[in-house]
Amino acid sequence: MNKRRLFVLILSVVLAVPALAGCGNNKTTADENETVKTETSKTVSQAAESDKIKITFLNGFTGGDGEFMRKITDGFNASQSKYEVVESQEKDHLTQFKANGSDLVVIPGSSLYTYEEDGMVQELSSVYKEAGVAIDDFIPAAQDIVNMNDGLYAFPLDIHPLTMFYNKELVPEAPKTFEDLVDINTKLQAENTDIYVMAIPGSGLVEYYYMGLAAQNGIDIVNDGYCNFATDEFADTLMKWHDMIFVDKLSPANLGLDAEFTSFAKTADDITTQAAIALTGPWYYSAAKEIYGDNLGIASIPTIGEENATYGGSHTIAVSSQVTDEEKLAGIAAFFNYLYDPENLLNWADSGQTPVHQETLEIIKANPEKYPLPAANAEAVETAKTGPKVYNSNEQLSYISNNTFGRIVSEENLAREELMTELEKATEIARQIAQEQ
Repeated sequence: MNKRRLFVLILSVVLAVPALAGCGNNKTTADENETVKTETSKTVSQAAESDKIKITFLNGFTGGDGEFMRKITDGFNASQSKYEVVESQEKDHLTQFKANGSDLVVIPGSSLYTYEEDGMVQELSSVYKEAGVAIDDFIPAAQDIVNMNDGLYAFPLDIHPLTMFYNKELVPEAPKTFEDLVDINTKLQAENTDIYVMAIPGSGLVEYYYMGLAAQNGIDIVNDGYCNFATDEFADTLMKWHDMIFVDKLSPANLGLDAEFTSFAKTADDITTQAAIALTGPWYYSAAKEIYGDNLGIASIPTIGEENATYGGSHTIAVSSQVTDEEKLAGIAAFFNYLYDPENLLNWADSGQTPVHQETLEIIKANPEKYPLPAANAEAVETAKTGPKVYNSNEQLSYISNNTFGRIVSEENLAREELMTELEKATEIARQIAQEQ
């Protein structure tokens, strides 16, 4: 008997088994047949999954916000059968992006200019169009972040501005001006000299402090591609923080890392004074709420300078310049179309972040009970400034943040001439960094 006839005979017997089992009561055979069906179904399902166009998405959402972004990507994957966003949340995601790439990547707004100049991300006007998303769908501050000289290089996701938390037991109403801070501090100090209106840190979020006040005073430090700190206007900005400590006595002197919040929360063993308000990052909301409960107030930072403004970081989503496949680009457009449906983007507001998509932001403002932190920050993001559009902006700002500001909060007799020497040094460092471009 040849092999073909033997195969046909075996196949005939196999096909006859279910019929025979139906006449008798061969449960084992029926169970085995059901197993075959199940395994076949799994194989078909796996094959369907493998046929999907994969879109890798790399971000640094390793904290509490990660689960909310995962809800968005999982929702997109479940909403259609053609594409699959494969999300990776890594602490060093930008280092990994530089080394290994990714189709989608979250880039801080302050770094987007550098990645564009290095040719690592692509212009996205065509993706915006295919996604059915317009740049005017976002607030002006967000538009400015992603709009470079020759186009759009990312989709804005959020802005996280310097935010004010306040202890309602000590401060019944949020201070709105510098004069309010002075009045509150006078009353607090009269009752208890260990309680100040605020605490100005020596390191940590200090960039948000000096750049925020620069924004309130309308100061643009960018000059020919680098940060020029050596101006009288910027020196005045730094000396204002110095005088708030040593002249106005609104804060203790010589505080350290993240003291603006630890003094407010009074959690550090070495801090004996307490601050009634904290000008800090919105990511401290959960900790502040746990400590103060219903006595926690949230508001935009006071206007210490000439006009209402704040400074903050931001998240944008960019597309690698290596992505050229049209089908994959179509999938990326489909993801952005899904993301900027307010019903989906509100998942991001649930994390405490403040989306900068206008329609979504209006829903947030109309529901402050459901979105307390984003609603409180909704006004602030409208006037927020983010990092200067210069090459390696974080590095250009680093000398001021790591050296100069520490002297501001610790040296009562810091002379103007010494400060200008510092600013000239910081400017030269910034100029050299810009030349690496």
